[in-house]
Amino acid sequence: MADDLQSKATDFVKKILSVGVGTIFLTEEAMRNMVTEFKLPKELINGIMQSANNTRKEFLQTLSHEVFENILSKVDSAKLIQEFFEKNEVDLQIRIKVSPKSKSE
Repeated sequence: MADDLQSKATDFVKKILSVGVGTIFLTEEAMRNMVTEFKLPKELINGIMQSANNTRKEFLQTLSHEVFENILSKVDSAKLIQEFFEKNEVDLQIRIKVSPKSKSE
């Protein structure tokens, strides 16, 4: 009986860790399917899903900010732009056409 209880506890901990890690990498539908296996009330599942979405959003924003800051700290943007214009000829053409709207009324 103790082994059975330990096995169930181990499986439960694995599922909880999967949900935690899955928050970032799984789609919302996959997360919802995983969470519904716990047979929790619908309100609690909705709360978990909202928390997972907020966590995913915050993680991705932080990750992209850190990556962007890391790249900017290593690149001299003024030198990069200067080098680009020294090596390339830029031809910019803009065409704007304005036409009156047709009266369909």
